Amino acid sequence: MAFSKSFLPLLAMLLLACSVHGQLSSDFYQSTCPRLQRIVRSATQQAIDKDPIMGAAMLRLFFHDCFVNGCDASVLLDDTPTSVGEKGSPANFNSLRGFEVIDDIKAQVEAACPATVSCADILALAARHSVSVLRGPRWQVPLGRRDARTAASPAEAIANLPPADMEVPGLIGIFASKGLDAKDMVALSGAHTIGQTRCGVYRARIYNDKNVDPNFAAIRKNNCPPFGDDNKWTPLDLQTPTRFDNKYYRNLLGGRGILHSDQALYGGGQVDGLVKSYSANNSAFFADFALAMTKMGNISPLTGANGEIRLNCRKAN
Repeated sequence: MAFSKSFLPLLAMLLLACSVHGQLSSDFYQSTCPRLQRIVRSATQQAIDKDPIMGAAMLRLFFHDCFVNGCDASVLLDDTPTSVGEKGSPANFNSLRGFEVIDDIKAQVEAACPATVSCADILALAARHSVSVLRGPRWQVPLGRRDARTAASPAEAIANLPPADMEVPGLIGIFASKGLDAKDMVALSGAHTIGQTRCGVYRARIYNDKNVDPNFAAIRKNNCPPFGDDNKWTPLDLQTPTRFDNKYYRNLLGGRGILHSDQALYGGGQVDGLVKSYSANNSAFFADFALAMTKMGNISPLTGANGEIRLNCRKAN
């Protein structure tokens, strides 16, 4: 088949686009870093054994990375004397944890496979292994991402990360802007079955909201007085705070969601059915969560010649 000269550049662009998309694959490092999965799994397990909160921290880091300019490890970049990035944004500052865990995993990976594996892929794998360690679902992680050379701005982080007081239409809108639908949003919200939150984030919920279980509010108020330390941490799920399960959705049915944006998912709205389904069927939640995590991991990755393989996840090469 013959092509006109004018068509050849377009064909080349189409082929390049397909090639770049196809560069994400679960066996991307099979020949260049065959021990990668074992290294990340072992290091993640050790971090969680030392501090169970690190599992949720890895998952949160991955979410906050992907939702701001794509899954490019930009959230790991430290500020510089001339640039303040997303890590210092009000949406992330004093909220994200576990950077030292990623540093440790990266050091081990570099020792085994120098200048080969991106921080973005390490973060994706650490999030997956964290969920698995905490008895949640498993899924294959497409790999081949590269790292951003610059961080997003604080304003970009604020604009792209859903706040804790957001209602369902706003949540659906933000997730839709990332190529994720309402089911993905409700499934990914189930990540709040593990981890902790700060008093300043949920104080308004337990003192002002009408759709909160009074006994639940009373328990939460013991750790979060109306005035005081905004940075006191408390588990998102008091029942099984370090086990990945569907208790999150059961709590919503009883008005025991600790964040306003969590409880907003249930109470006469358009996603009530999903909350009920996941509360009754842990397997359905696990399946949809794994699918949504895979979709989230494909948000605007840098591939091919774009970006770089950082040697230190905190700074560009």
